[in-house]
Amino acid sequence: MSSRTILGPLAALLFFSFTAAAAGCAAPADEDVDQTEDALTTYGDLFSTLDDHDIDRWFSVRKALKDGFDRICGDTICGGDYSNLSTVRIACSSTSVARKMKDCAWVLGGSIEYVDGRTGKLTSDARVFTCKIPVAGTAKRMLDALEPAGQDALHTPIPGTGKSFYDGLVECFSGVVGGPPPPEPAKTFYAELGEWSWEHADGLAWMQTTRNLAEGFDQICGDTFCEGEYPDITPLRFACSVNLNTKRVSRCSWTFAAADLQVDRRGQLAATTTTKRCNIEIGATASDLADALSGPDPLNATLPGKTTSIYDTLSRCL
Repeated sequence: MSSRTILGPLAALLFFSFTAAAAGCAAPADEDVDQTEDALTTYGDLFSTLDDHDIDRWFSVRKALKDGFDRICGDTICGGDYSNLSTVRIACSSTSVARKMKDCAWVLGGSIEYVDGRTGKLTSDARVFTCKIPVAGTAKRMLDALEPAGQDALHTPIPGTGKSFYDGLVECFSGVVGGPPPPEPAKTFYAELGEWSWEHADGLAWMQTTRNLAEGFDQICGDTFCEGEYPDITPLRFACSVNLNTKRVSRCSWTFAAADLQVDRRGQLAATTTTKRCNIEIGATASDLADALSGPDPLNATLPGKTTSIYDTLSRCL
């Protein structure tokens, strides 16, 4: 006798109804998935999709783009309200296998600092801008076009788009303006130290000091502050309030822009950004402060009349 079970007409009908119902309970297809890409397509930041040789080329291109922007910013985009625009991060994404370009973002921070002429209080209008850059083709094609351009990579058209990184930034900042400044008091007793130094002290020396502060921060951030929630933190403006009569600096503030970029399942770069302002109590004359910070490492220099440094304040603030 055969061991096979033969279903009768009724049993067969019941079996078909059960299997059909079970199939109907299966999870529906994800309607949000981009149907123009293969269902198995995965994406990543260029640093995870490129080989070692092209990663080195991407490092070089990113540096050329940043340096190119810093050279022309003052005469172009930085001629607006946000005159101190600084690069926080340049990132691109591509497909993992074919390395087809999917998205690029250039994140910049800028700030406007105000000193209340009556009280000396410092305030800041700080923003982070995420500028999307049009891309097409493969990562290799883009690198083949931008790397040989060297210092002109910023203005070199991206293959398949006819536009450059600079074009993307111009579109991003079209119409960007800062908020209205606070009203000017009837009598002014305080000014911003950097502006005051150009008329009453050594403005060039103070400018170099603020540059040294920013460079010092950039050198140590990767092993300290940039290991936290935001892996990219860029210093913006270091500003101080000076009393016009006593020449004393009561306080300074340092504004930062921070970002974290992640590649989503569609290959788009999603940016989480913020700004942070750290207040630094001083209580010394402008000349004493300038002397204390005049060395090669002002970030760790002991503040006049204190046992702490600017770095100590940042450790608590950031």
